[in-house]
Amino acid sequence: MTTTLPCRGPSTEAAPLRAVCTREAIPASVPFLRRFAGAAVDRWELSGEVRDAVAVVVAELVTNVVVHTTSDDVTLCLGVRADVLKIEVRDRGHWRPEDHDRPDPAPAHAEGGRGLDIVAAYSGVPAVRATAAGTTVSTDLRLRSRPGTA
Repeated sequence: MTTTLPCRGPSTEAAPLRAVCTREAIPASVPFLRRFAGAAVDRWELSGEVRDAVAVVVAELVTNVVVHTTSDDVTLCLGVRADVLKIEVRDRGHWRPEDHDRPDPAPAHAEGGRGLDIVAAYSGVPAVRATAAGTTVSTDLRLRSRPGTA
């Protein structure tokens, strides 16, 4: 039996605009969290360009958790402060050992291995924090002025 953890958010914890959702670390969570992020971007009245960038970044980071870790769940946190949208993906697992044999960087013909490069192209170099409790990958997406701001 598969159970899915409920979504939480948006809240005002730590950022004026914040949305958080935790799901099972399964392939179906990738499109679900991409849609969740898109709905938050729409609610916050950010641009379509931002929505597209967030969709790519969230899909890449959540896919990394689903494919490359032993985590049972994945948490997506979005928060807007001033002109920055922070995207953070957390897991409670460890990298699978077979992934450490991959060449770095991935060859051009590889089907995978370029996820963080794609994230960096959309938002900037992601920060990766690995601890015994899991891994957090975060990146900041610069925003142009939002409606109602200077």
